Amino acid sequence: MGQVDTGRAGRRDRRTERRRSRSLPAVLLAALAAVLVACGPVTAPTAPSSASASSTTAAPTSSSPPAGPTAAEVAAAVEPGLETSPGTVSAEFRDLATGEVLYARDADEPVAPASSLKVLASAAVVSALGPETTLQTTVVAQPTADGAATELVLVGGGDVLLGTGASDAKHVSGRAGLRTLAERTVAGLVEDGVTGQVVVSTDLRLFTDRTALNPRWTSDIPESGNIAPVQPLATYGGREVPGTGEDRIAAPAQFAALTFQAALDDAVAAAGADLEVGLRDTIPATEVPRATVLAAAPVAAVESAPVGEQVAYLLAHSENQVAEALAHTAAPAAELPATHEGATQLLTATAEDLGVDTAGMALVDSSGLSPDNRVSAGQLAGVVAGVARTPSLGTVLEGLPRPGEDSTLGDRFPDAPARQAVAAKTGTLDQTVSLTGTVTTTSGRVLAFSVICSDLQWKLEPARAAVDEAVSAVAGL
Repeated sequence: MGQVDTGRAGRRDRRTERRRSRSLPAVLLAALAAVLVACGPVTAPTAPSSASASSTTAAPTSSSPPAGPTAAEVAAAVEPGLETSPGTVSAEFRDLATGEVLYARDADEPVAPASSLKVLASAAVVSALGPETTLQTTVVAQPTADGAATELVLVGGGDVLLGTGASDAKHVSGRAGLRTLAERTVAGLVEDGVTGQVVVSTDLRLFTDRTALNPRWTSDIPESGNIAPVQPLATYGGREVPGTGEDRIAAPAQFAALTFQAALDDAVAAAGADLEVGLRDTIPATEVPRATVLAAAPVAAVESAPVGEQVAYLLAHSENQVAEALAHTAAPAAELPATHEGATQLLTATAEDLGVDTAGMALVDSSGLSPDNRVSAGQLAGVVAGVARTPSLGTVLEGLPRPGEDSTLGDRFPDAPARQAVAAKTGTLDQTVSLTGTVTTTSGRVLAFSVICSDLQWKLEPARAAVDEAVSAVAGL
């Protein structure tokens, strides 16, 4: 699958952006390679030639992974740190080479996972859409009902990382720019011989929720700025300006549409086109039937960064808006509705496909924002293990935050060996601290893990320190 275009045909392909790859750290690559060798077929070594056999001894070969820590060793490493955490702790550490659970502490207890849930959401999105897929935001031209003007329908395609300016090939957020879309729209209209007045409307019907805010979210969740209404059209993750803070806006699609309208007016003037933009204070939803919009050839389009890059971005910055929008966009690929409920059904189905027993799993969103989500540490560790043995989901492991990078894990694990050994998604709610990902031991063995501290009474820092101490100790084995 190359593009998600909601069924539109005859689009103008003006793609100029290329995917930028991101590499796993060398230590993790080497360790994972050993796991794959251990689990896959082994090729017999080639015998030396007769000319060299008498003087050269062939080096021994082995398909075995590095010696791993024992369950007792992992328990001895983990327990001292976890014992210092306030509240309750659930955890699981699992050897990726053997599948053996080396440590489990209340690992089957469903609890609120916080943003650790984004690991599962990312796997679901990549599994459904593929890492190379891009999302198109398009403009479709239709005559107005009275025939007095041309209606330009701005069609949301699921990209909530649109930029307000020119398309920016160097960044994930802003890869597709509304100014670029406006300029292409004017060029397309001129090419098609359209003149006179044009007016802008929106088509947000890719998502079919009755309400863009999840009804299971309490009012304090959007009020905190952690999420905006989930719509298939937004700039910078629901913000007016680039960034990753909690400065989201109440009507992201409306802001994007007004921004496009202003850019369109500027583009008409710059081109000297025989067009006039009928400026509107509020951009209305189109009344053109959805089927007509989907069947029309776009006047212009811009493309998002590939899904794999968006997943890496949402994992690094814990981007709730991107997680929710991508899960909505991916749900129809699995014949599920593009709704909050359909998105969570996709996540649960993906966990099952990865071999996880989903008994007790109960999801109400795709980002982990709600404290009503229920997932166990064992299920999350199982998701990581399932992702690790699924080559098509490699971008999920690659996208996990790492110490020292621009991510939510950036200032944690300052010391070796953990600094080079941990790749994990953080999670934080008022009562929860979690960490889910992989840790590579000094012997080179890779463990999937999830640690969730619950019932914290806002004692977040002590819990975070306890988690880091435990995971660091495992890295030192």
